[in-house]
Amino acid sequence: MKAEPAEGRYPRSFHAVWASALALLVTGLVLVYSVSSALALTLPDGDPLFYARKQLETAAVGLVLLVLVFSFDYRRWRKATPFVLAACAALLLLVHLPGLGIEAKGATRWVGVGPISVQPSELVKLAVVLYAAHILARSSVKAHPDDLRAVVVVGLAACGLIVLQRDLGTGVVLAASVMGLLWVAGMSAKQWLLIVSFGAGAVMLAILAAPYRLRRLSSFLDPSVDPLGLGYQIRQGLLALGRGGLFGVGGGKSVQKFTYLPEAHTDMIFAVLGEEYGLLGVGFVVGLFAVFAVAAFQLSRRCADPFGRYLIAGCAFLVYAQALINVGGVMAALPLTGVPLPFISFGRNNLLVVMVAVGVIMSVARWGPAVPVAGEQSLPKKTGETLNVTYLDRGRRYGGARGARAGRR
Repeated sequence: MKAEPAEGRYPRSFHAVWASALALLVTGLVLVYSVSSALALTLPDGDPLFYARKQLETAAVGLVLLVLVFSFDYRRWRKATPFVLAACAALLLLVHLPGLGIEAKGATRWVGVGPISVQPSELVKLAVVLYAAHILARSSVKAHPDDLRAVVVVGLAACGLIVLQRDLGTGVVLAASVMGLLWVAGMSAKQWLLIVSFGAGAVMLAILAAPYRLRRLSSFLDPSVDPLGLGYQIRQGLLALGRGGLFGVGGGKSVQKFTYLPEAHTDMIFAVLGEEYGLLGVGFVVGLFAVFAVAAFQLSRRCADPFGRYLIAGCAFLVYAQALINVGGVMAALPLTGVPLPFISFGRNNLLVVMVAVGVIMSVARWGPAVPVAGEQSLPKKTGETLNVTYLDRGRRYGGARGARAGRR
């Protein structure tokens, strides 16, 4: 049976997803262009457009990937789920092999062959979401306990391998996304809180096991303890945000980006946004992330295919959890973890993965069967097309037709 995209108009939430993502991408290009001129002072050739050009090239590739993913029926990826997860897990292990792993700033997080380098932890985030959606969708009404346990085990294993690369921030983002999916899947509050408590304890053990993480936590609790060391970045970020005031100092006029603010183009680019465009600019970007998240979850609710519903929710959690952790770190509400701001921070691997995640959300909205939602017109179906997708999942453990879950609209 050949899958066909749903006909008729797309819902407003579909347009809100791609429009907010595009607006965030353009905002990121503007900010990276602003910071690129300052970072040129640290480059051997002094090229003021080096980082801006790299980010623009990555954004172009990301848009191409987004369109390709959007054009492909997401349901056909399901059979490849085990292979995708196994390949990404293998890449996580290859990072530790001499000659393949690339070390930077005391951490080995990349696999490189010649001029090409890949950050496996970014790919694993999407692979785990794909796996979790596949497993959780096997139950017709409510996720089976065995399925929930399988998702928890795979999620913990992936987070553990990521933390071994000294990348606790990415591990926390992945863990938050998996926990969000488990909540959407109907896990009881008692079980959910138990796993969250276990995860919080594991994070504390990871912090205590690494002195540099413990020092970073201490500097978060009191930046004055080490004002010229680990507390320096937090203080400079807050200084940039405070200097921006309500309207900012103006585009391209940031002072903090000139070597005062460490990692101004990656982890701390939100501080540059606050300095140059003030509270209004910060509110605009935070609002765009909120629009993206709300629209994505609306699309998730209206999808009649459980696999598609979980896939949208997982991708939305990946983006929003990462944004929340980054913004919280810059504003000193959360410890700094080195997590980039989606769509905006400089970084090729993260930007490409985020763009693919947007493409996945749009693909589900295009190809997935829809159920009527209050206030929205349901998409018309082709003759003979049903809302069930059992033809893709005849071998699952539970019999019966698969429709929308009761009480989850």
